[in-house]
Amino acid sequence: MAAKVVTLTPPEQTPLIRVYLVEIFKGMARTIAHLVRNLRNLKGMPTIQYPEQRRNYSGRFRGRHILKSREDGTLKCVACYMCETACPAECIRIEAGEHPVLAYEKYPVAFEIDMLRCVFCGFCVDACPKDAIWMTKDYELSFFDRKSAIYGIPELTEKASDTGPGGPGYGYRPYEGESPMAKAGEFTPSGLAILPALQARGEAINRMPPPPPPKPAAPASSKPA
Repeated sequence: MAAKVVTLTPPEQTPLIRVYLVEIFKGMARTIAHLVRNLRNLKGMPTIQYPEQRRNYSGRFRGRHILKSREDGTLKCVACYMCETACPAECIRIEAGEHPVLAYEKYPVAFEIDMLRCVFCGFCVDACPKDAIWMTKDYELSFFDRKSAIYGIPELTEKASDTGPGGPGYGYRPYEGESPMAKAGEFTPSGLAILPALQARGEAINRMPPPPPPKPAAPASSKPA
């Protein structure tokens, strides 16, 4: 069955329609009506008046990274390259050096993150065995060139402005909100969480009695067949 073809005839173009003045004024009237309605109900608008207003993001938001420090002010990072190895974007570069304190062994001479390549997946936080790298809620990252997008130790070291009043606050970090230690502000490093179990297993293996010596082989018979 052949489809029925319908021919549509456009409306007649009068001189008033051709100058588009009527349609322009109709569009402006609609826009002004929306503006007046929104001004009367500012609190009910879904729009956030940035930067005066900020959206409250989750405590596990993956924003700008920070490097945590010990009580003596040194970085917790021991330059083990775990975060660099786990990074799927290959945006982390670490250069290790021998730490003057023997107990710390190594420390990062250079620790850089290319923020233009980073995908903010949090794998570096999960891989760190020393709980040295966290993420914040800071998403306001802007750069004028590629060089300024590479954050080094001065930019990554945690500062009071990161968690103080008006700061972005902590974001994704080990065991956040999943254990009583997290609520108390004490976090177990991801890589060290299984060490007690490994140590207990090693002690159990050491307590096991040694295996019995193998039995001597029977001497071969010298009688002819």
